[in-house]
Amino acid sequence: MVLLRKTLYIVIAALVLASCANRGVGPQGGPKDSIPPVEVRSIPVNGTVRFEGKKIDILFDEYIQLSNIGQNLLMSPPQQNPPDVKARGKHVQVIFKDSLRDSTTYTIDFGDAICDYTEKNPIHGYSFAFSTGDIIDTLELFGEVYDAENSNPLSGIYVGIHSNMADSAFMAQPFLRIAKTDSAGHFRIGNMRAGTYRLYAVDDVSRDYRLTLGEAMAYADEVIRVPNDSTLAAIAEPLFLFKPNLQRLYLQRTLRDNQHMIQLLFSSSPDSVPVLRALPPSAVDSTKSDSVWTDPTPYLYPYYSAKRDTLTLWLTDSIAIAQDTLYLEARYRRTDSLYQLEWYTDTLRAVYRAPRLTAKAKEAQARQNRNRRLEIKTNARKGFEVYDTLRLSCTTPLARIEKDSIHLLERVDTVFKPVSFTLLKGDSLPLQLQLVADLKAGGKYEVRIDSGALHDVYGVTHIAGKYELQVKRLEEYSTLRVRTTPYHPQARVQLLNNKDHVVLDMPAQEEGTLFEHLKPDTYYLRLYIDENGDGQWTTGSWAPNRQPEPVYYYSEKIQTKANWDFEEEWNYESAPRVGTKPAELIKASASKKK
Repeated sequence: MVLLRKTLYIVIAALVLASCANRGVGPQGGPKDSIPPVEVRSIPVNGTVRFEGKKIDILFDEYIQLSNIGQNLLMSPPQQNPPDVKARGKHVQVIFKDSLRDSTTYTIDFGDAICDYTEKNPIHGYSFAFSTGDIIDTLELFGEVYDAENSNPLSGIYVGIHSNMADSAFMAQPFLRIAKTDSAGHFRIGNMRAGTYRLYAVDDVSRDYRLTLGEAMAYADEVIRVPNDSTLAAIAEPLFLFKPNLQRLYLQRTLRDNQHMIQLLFSSSPDSVPVLRALPPSAVDSTKSDSVWTDPTPYLYPYYSAKRDTLTLWLTDSIAIAQDTLYLEARYRRTDSLYQLEWYTDTLRAVYRAPRLTAKAKEAQARQNRNRRLEIKTNARKGFEVYDTLRLSCTTPLARIEKDSIHLLERVDTVFKPVSFTLLKGDSLPLQLQLVADLKAGGKYEVRIDSGALHDVYGVTHIAGKYELQVKRLEEYSTLRVRTTPYHPQARVQLLNNKDHVVLDMPAQEEGTLFEHLKPDTYYLRLYIDENGDGQWTTGSWAPNRQPEPVYYYSEKIQTKANWDFEEEWNYESAPRVGTKPAELIKASASKKK
């Protein structure tokens, strides 16, 4: 009995120890594996010549997996049908779908696709090369790609070469050899043979390894000569990628979220005003009656957004407002497949779907509509900028404005004195008014609006209101003078904030470009050569072979202080165009685009 009990204790203890020892699969503890897989051998060998097979098999020293192979894999010269790549245990197999060219060196760049199975440690930049001829080409071309407008290094951009010197080759034929930029914008085109080439870059959205209209692109002005010397690497001048000024223009959708308005949303800014005509229901559906229909067109108030890509139609006809569905015939311009503008006629259906409300909620909504007052907002405030314009804005279009009922007063001690001003419409309806006046720095003012001064298109007015403002003192600002050398009469200097956004854009002056009334803050400088004189940075164009206007960044940040005058000397040609942009701006503008 004692022996049996001892035996039972031993068995239980053994089971407990076994369970503790097998809480995981394989050895536990120790440092985390950070070593990527290592190639053991391959069939054929890496760098083989006279290759005639259809498959490549690569063996590694541990179990592997493939990560995002579609984005990582790049075969050069590119094939119409990419090879099939699979991971099997410790093997990577590449099976070609297309036939291979004679006497050609091929490169398969895996990027970071090959990883170990447990920790996903990638083999960075692993590539495999072979030749269908007697020799394997080994020459290389290095370079970088940057954003032409903001000098940011660009990743994931396809860079390629053509031995065909004709401009048409870029759009008609796939690249002869290709590479892809890394996170720093660098590229390497390997396994080249000596020769003269044209060099291009493209944000290849269509994945056809050539330029498609509308894609961002870059090109080298001069041909690239790769010498027949394996000890020398050819280095290209930086490429500046630009988005051509080609935009798809089409009507995206028609909205009627509010019973009183219809919105037409375009993909970009139209070059002309759409022609609209209201249609009776029977014109769209012969089974519908026109008995309660009236033409709302004479009672529409059209309003364009700042970019003119949204057209809002305010409805004021009560019968039209009450109808759930309105039909419009719209004639507008849109682009075809070649980005050419053409006139197009479309029938639009604007449907209002009223929310489901209880009887109590409907009664409350009706009461709110009966008691509605015109809401007025203003930018009047304490800390009003000396360069700002006083504005009044409303949420519905204005139909009548009584200027004599709007007053601008200056407070001197305890006395308010009238100030003359000009009242301007801020837009076509208007939804906004501007009070243009000579406001003194440090001055205290008050805007008074009598009741009934403003009436919207629905006949609704507002209650009387007072709005105080105090203009900042000049001592609260700083000034900055930037002397650029060499002076270029077509240069423009931009003041940037820490988000890489333009605060001010001014033409360069020989005595120095003066930026006044600056808030104490951190600023940066950018300069571009306004070659066409239109007062703004202009992108490039492939058809006339026009590069984008050159851009330069000042390498230092500028910290301004209140009531200080600053001066900076900037020789923008003393350093390369790339590499001078402050790192914090690169980070800020890159995150902005995500």
